[in-house]
Amino acid sequence: MTALSLRGLRGGVGTSSLLAATGYALHSLGERVLLVDMSPENLLRLHFSVSFGERGGWARAMIEGKGWNTQAWSVEPGLSVLPYGRLKRDEQDHIEQRLLNEPNLWRRRQAALAEHFDWILFDVPLRLPGHACVGPCALRLQIVEADAACHVLLQQDEDPREHLLINRFDPVSQLQRDLLLIWRKQYGARLLPLNVHQDEAMREAQAFKMPVGAYAQASLVAQDVLSLATWCLTQRMGTA
Repeated sequence: MTALSLRGLRGGVGTSSLLAATGYALHSLGERVLLVDMSPENLLRLHFSVSFGERGGWARAMIEGKGWNTQAWSVEPGLSVLPYGRLKRDEQDHIEQRLLNEPNLWRRRQAALAEHFDWILFDVPLRLPGHACVGPCALRLQIVEADAACHVLLQQDEDPREHLLINRFDPVSQLQRDLLLIWRKQYGARLLPLNVHQDEAMREAQAFKMPVGAYAQASLVAQDVLSLATWCLTQRMGTA
């Protein structure tokens, strides 16, 4: 089983939507995929038609003393999503502290899931180090937009091990084209050789509670994400 994590460089760069789309794309290529929401915002489930009122999830189960592995939703055979669950702020703090105290918790969980899935994808939050302890990840992607804020934040980046993936790229924008050239020179192979383009289909898919590949298979962004999934597969073969 191969683990992949996506983390936004800042909030609002579309990490959860992109993770949902990538998981769906990998599944469309014949892979068994589990998507895990590590973020207390608990938004990943909304891309797979899980009811907004549904409170269950792995963190909710930990608070209530239930089995975390009973909380996954089967979207279709070979594709499942494990929500975070709806927690109050003090409950989120409790989970963060427990994860800090047990940094190998998700390593053990990954081992338990290995025979059931080919991929496990983690939606990792920005500023909760305990929640970022997801065990070994062969691929770690940091999601950025080609804007001034991300350019500044990259100068302060503390984890150069993560690959950089540009989301919502608009080739019409001179600023974005310029930043792309600068980043290619500055970050080299760390920057993925593909971009995910700005496309209204991604926002529409979220409104319809679907991954974009299921909502608009022929859209530009769905094809971009399919290319991303193919890149992930080649990286896995390269490390095998």
